[in-house]
Amino acid sequence: MKKCWSGRVLSFPDDCGPSHPNTPRPPSRSNNARDGFTLVELLIVVTVLPLIVGAISLGLISVFSLQSGVSTRLSHTSDAQVVSANYQKDIQGASYVTTAASSTPQCGFGTGTQLMGLESDLNSVTGVFLTTISYVLVPIAGSTAHSLVRLYCTAGSLAPVSTTTLAYDIAGSQSPPTATCVKSINQSVCDASAQQWISAQNVSQIVFPVTDPSNNFPYSLVASPVASASSTATGSPVSSSSNSTCSFATPGSGTYSTSICFVDFSSVKGAALLAAQGGGCLEMSVALPNNFTLYFCLSLSGGTILPWYLPTYPQAFLGNAIGGVPFYTGIPGDPALYQRVQGSDPSVVTFSNISVVSPTGVLATGWEAISADAESTDAGESISWSANTPLTVIPNLQTGQIQPVGNACQNDGTSGLNHTPGLTGSGTTTVTCAGGNSETGGQKTGSAMVGALAPTTMTVTLHGTGLQAMTFGMLLP
Repeated sequence: MKKCWSGRVLSFPDDCGPSHPNTPRPPSRSNNARDGFTLVELLIVVTVLPLIVGAISLGLISVFSLQSGVSTRLSHTSDAQVVSANYQKDIQGASYVTTAASSTPQCGFGTGTQLMGLESDLNSVTGVFLTTISYVLVPIAGSTAHSLVRLYCTAGSLAPVSTTTLAYDIAGSQSPPTATCVKSINQSVCDASAQQWISAQNVSQIVFPVTDPSNNFPYSLVASPVASASSTATGSPVSSSSNSTCSFATPGSGTYSTSICFVDFSSVKGAALLAAQGGGCLEMSVALPNNFTLYFCLSLSGGTILPWYLPTYPQAFLGNAIGGVPFYTGIPGDPALYQRVQGSDPSVVTFSNISVVSPTGVLATGWEAISADAESTDAGESISWSANTPLTVIPNLQTGQIQPVGNACQNDGTSGLNHTPGLTGSGTTTVTCAGGNSETGGQKTGSAMVGALAPTTMTVTLHGTGLQAMTFGMLLP
């Protein structure tokens, strides 16, 4: 039987009709009665939640640490790129290099500690390099780190026209770069860069290992000078890299004016000059009369030496006409090698692997190498010749002149070698002409000349408180 509501009275009709719209429904149990956590759920949450939070925190810390590491590496990489961009360009254009802690010249002298100095753009008239660059280490205030600073000087001035910080985090113990010589040059030549300037012609590469205080991002820079080129320092005859000729003086201007052929050094410029400088080797061939050829290796070291014409200056005796009497005048080209910077003393000129070859390739005999003082050897100055065969003083044989070389080498006013106290060593392998104050009115009346029979090596050392110069040639049979 169905129970039907009728108002407030419960009735049990056999068939209940449709419910009245206002008939109340029995109350239902609310779902809120089942909300909340059980003890087991709470225990699970309390146990698992710290694990989740810890894992998230560890991930965040790792991300932040990675971000810091990436930032640091990017910073170091940026420094390396800046240093490399400048380093490559500077090394490639260098003519001379030094890794001395200080040097003369030095761009911005007194600024930090020099790690490397570079010179380029030689002024062939003054003998001064127009561009000087110094890489220096400068301490950072309040830190143990240092900055790597590039100082750039130009126009021959040593006051920087630009100062660029290449890196901000360099160790105070940073070592200077290392120069490696080309295969034909003894490595000691490049090792000398730690004390002096050396020609970049001798350098195959320069390696600069850079470190920072924490050693997080060490890197090495490697560059090669464009001037670098291999040269053969042994063998005779040599394969020439510079061709030249020799010329005679005006006939009658000297006893041997038609016999001494003076080598023209005017081709020794640019890359050829770089090959000879810094103790390098410029392989030269000189065309002689009758299709003979003179071969030698020319090496220049010490103070700057450049090819020059004669007379080298108005008071020089060789190539001049002192008192109206000519002395080996009219020699064309640049037959002298001349010191161009006062006080850059000494300068050394070396001729090695000397040989004379006939047109058929046979070694010639009976020739004599000749060299002469091409300037004025004054008080405190000297010029010295050394060879591997005995050297003999060649008298000037000028009319009315005190023999053998006038007052060129502190002559005491009497003739003969024994009365020329500044001229010593004739007949030995070393002859020296030392200057003095005997010249009247500062005027020289002669020039020291020496000859050696078929030497393979001759070295000329110039000591000039002012400037000194010399010539080299052949006394032909």
